[in-house]
Amino acid sequence: MPFSGDDSRCPICGEKNNCASVQGREIEKCWCMQKVFTSDLFKQIPLESRGKACVCVKCVGRQKKEGED
Repeated sequence: MPFSGDDSRCPICGEKNNCASVQGREIEKCWCMQKVFTSDLFKQIPLESRGKACVCVKCVGRQKKEGED
C-alpha cells in the first residue's frame, strides 16, 4: 500500500494506528512503546511509507516472533 499522506493510518493495512504523536500526546505514552517490532514487520512497510506513518496494533499483533516459522 503506497503512503496515503495520512500519518494516522497504518502503512501496511490502512487502519487507524492510534499513534500518540499524531494525536498530540507524548510519544512515551504511546501503545507502541510497550511492543516489540520484528525486522520482518518493518520489511512489510512499503519503502515510500517508511518513517512517515506508524504501524497499527493489529499488524504488530499479527507479526511472527523472530525465529518463528
